[in-house]
Amino acid sequence: MTSTNTNKQPVFVDRPLITCSRITSEVVGDANTLFVQGGQAPVLLVDMDATLSTDNNSGGIIDSIRIQRDNTNIAANPDYTVNAATSGTTIGLVQGQSVYIEETGVLNSAPSFGVGYYTYTGAVASGGVNTAIAYNVGAGFSYISPNQTVVPSVTFVAYLVNGTEQPIPGNGDYRILFSKTLGEGTLAADCSDVMPEITVPVPNQGNTNGLGERTPLKNRAVVLQRGQRLYMGVQQRGAFSTQSGYIPGAHVTAQGGFY
Repeated sequence: MTSTNTNKQPVFVDRPLITCSRITSEVVGDANTLFVQGGQAPVLLVDMDATLSTDNNSGGIIDSIRIQRDNTNIAANPDYTVNAATSGTTIGLVQGQSVYIEETGVLNSAPSFGVGYYTYTGAVASGGVNTAIAYNVGAGFSYISPNQTVVPSVTFVAYLVNGTEQPIPGNGDYRILFSKTLGEGTLAADCSDVMPEITVPVPNQGNTNGLGERTPLKNRAVVLQRGQRLYMGVQQRGAFSTQSGYIPGAHVTAQGGFY
């Protein structure tokens, strides 16, 4: 790995690239378009020397972009689950631990509100056979219903900007590269499946669905020339249809290398 610009061809990189940005109020488009509107400002994710101020840069490649929501809830990883498969298991509880009652029929006594998430509120550690515990709200437990844990779908959009530090929204400076939707309940996702295809072939067998016998398999990545930038925003629609955008926030991490 060298520390100077070698002008080498893609695939061979001089040094690694990793960067992370947080998206909250950086809304883009609306319910009907991904085009950046006037007054909107996506967040900068990767700057490939837009000012042309360094000689140590011949561009780079981004071959991994991952989106991770900041918000989570007990539905993502409850401490215990009670159903037919786990019935009769001994569990221990301390304040703050949650129990997902998936099947009420296996319990010795009905829980306060049926199926859902019961969080232990007692100051003293407790426990017992999971089906024998009384899951009573106000008497050792609080309750959250399954519908309260639903995380709405949200769409993020990536943009390419050429040769400027101050792209103008609504003027076409932000060129759409791809969009990625995190579906309902999905907390994180990789963007590899929607990134542009590049000329570097896949060295081993990949997904061939819909491809003919003569169709070459290709890798996916974003190749940036020196002077270009990669931006990302959250589409202003659905549950996030206001200028406040995605209030819980999400972190977007890009990895690759410099040429």
